[in-house]
Amino acid sequence: MSDRLQSLERHIAEIMRGNVPVAARADGANVVTAEMTPVGRAMRVVLSELRKDVPYDSCSVQELRDSKLVIVGGVGFDDLDVILGESFEVGNVDIPNGEVIHRRRALIVGDTEQYRAFRRGLHVGVGIRSWLGVPMLDGGRCNGMLALDKAEADFYTSTHAEVATAYASLVARAINESAASDEESYA
Repeated sequence: MSDRLQSLERHIAEIMRGNVPVAARADGANVVTAEMTPVGRAMRVVLSELRKDVPYDSCSVQELRDSKLVIVGGVGFDDLDVILGESFEVGNVDIPNGEVIHRRRALIVGDTEQYRAFRRGLHVGVGIRSWLGVPMLDGGRCNGMLALDKAEADFYTSTHAEVATAYASLVARAINESAASDEESYA
């Protein structure tokens, strides 16, 4: 798998330089991001490849902005446009997301019934039973997290968490490169 990740890392670097068009997915699944900027295209590719190693029914990319996680991309949702821009307070104990950010490590929730947020709001009727949150880390910086959802309880394992964390770092790196590029263009 490390060879695949290294190859994916090189591909993401090319996307961030604007050198690689993103081809349509062979399985027809929709991956949507807020904009199809290079970082959005990088997210598309990473989520597609992640699904090959860590199965999920849906996955959201949540960018850390001050004390909130904001959904900026994802796959597997009936209507992703409805949830893009939704945000979660990092300090909200009704959801596990803040724990991922504060501890800077993956968190597996075998049965989401223990969190009230999974029984109301955006999650009502979605059928999420297992949840895996992984921080998007690049060096010492945490850009947010990926949240992977599965309808099957007790699905995710520590191996899934380890693999997903490696993929999440690729998204973090793309976000950091994009932010650095934006700063340079304003200088």
